[in-house]
Amino acid sequence: MKKVLTGIALAIACISSAHAQSSVTLYGILDAGITYVSNQRGHSAVIEDTGIAQANRWGLLGSEDLGGGMKAIFTLENGFTLGNGTLGQGGAMFGRTAAVGLTGRFGTLTLGRQYDFMLDNIVFDTAIARFGGVYATHLLDIDRLAGEQVNNSVKYVTGNVAGFSAGAMYGFSNVAGSFGGTSGAPRFTSFGLNYDNGGPFAIGAAYTNANGTGASVAEAALLGTSIRNIGVGARYRFGSLTIFGNYTNNRVSGVPGTGKLLVSVVEGGVDYFFAPDLYGGIAYMYNHYPNVQFGQMSAALHYLLSMRTDVYVSANFAHSNSAAQPAGLFLIVNPATNVGYSTSQNQLALRIGLRTKF
Repeated sequence: MKKVLTGIALAIACISSAHAQSSVTLYGILDAGITYVSNQRGHSAVIEDTGIAQANRWGLLGSEDLGGGMKAIFTLENGFTLGNGTLGQGGAMFGRTAAVGLTGRFGTLTLGRQYDFMLDNIVFDTAIARFGGVYATHLLDIDRLAGEQVNNSVKYVTGNVAGFSAGAMYGFSNVAGSFGGTSGAPRFTSFGLNYDNGGPFAIGAAYTNANGTGASVAEAALLGTSIRNIGVGARYRFGSLTIFGNYTNNRVSGVPGTGKLLVSVVEGGVDYFFAPDLYGGIAYMYNHYPNVQFGQMSAALHYLLSMRTDVYVSANFAHSNSAAQPAGLFLIVNPATNVGYSTSQNQLALRIGLRTKF
């Protein structure tokens, strides 16, 4: 019995020591609100729409100290629709992120389902992340700045050296005989450069290429077989005022009737903290497709009830310069609310919402 008790005591000591060197954090974001849509397939509508300021999610972040400055890390992040409780990302349990890796002085290496560098290096130079949310997404998310995942990927990011960092990613198709990508199993490559030393100025650039259908929302909508994205974004902070902007060049290949479709998007905007608990911003995006151009305007005002909870109002407007192509603020169709394109050249979305984080 004495030996058994001694063994239990040693086991408890080992567990306690392991817990002291490792951690798991549960976190999440919940966003819901009411949106007025001026034209929803020919009619105005008032809807409850969720995950707009930020997508609804809950996740687990974990790390274990391995010694010598190295840690094992993991991220499991689930996405869902708050309005009806259904899973997002096609029903995947951890559809937003599922990755494990190592981090240390050498940088960070992760494997799994992850975001590419178009999101990592440019999203903080967009209205999407700064104040506008999902409604401020560039048409069809042509440049992946709203965040699209890469399956079966290996991703490496260097450590920060005087504010500079770089990264590379490869996403395997995981289909025998289709190393170059195939229908439903695309192959990805992505690269990024970033400068952010915590000062007023930051800039990032990224490249992503996907071979094989099913690689992105835009590729699927345009019936393409591959997509290539290049982008750069920057911001400068003047006290409470931040000026930001981004430019992307995007090529969708294999589009029926046209072959290659080239689309460029430019965005510029400002945001301002009127007080520690009140901020807002406004931005304009210009989407240039070969035969039609789309203008988008996004504005929002957020009031912080606490460090974790805010209420907000937003206005987003889209205009098409061609009667043959209607305007659209939504990613083709929002399956939770059945919101799609306008039947006219204009579409307006006015929203009041609540977001809380844990």
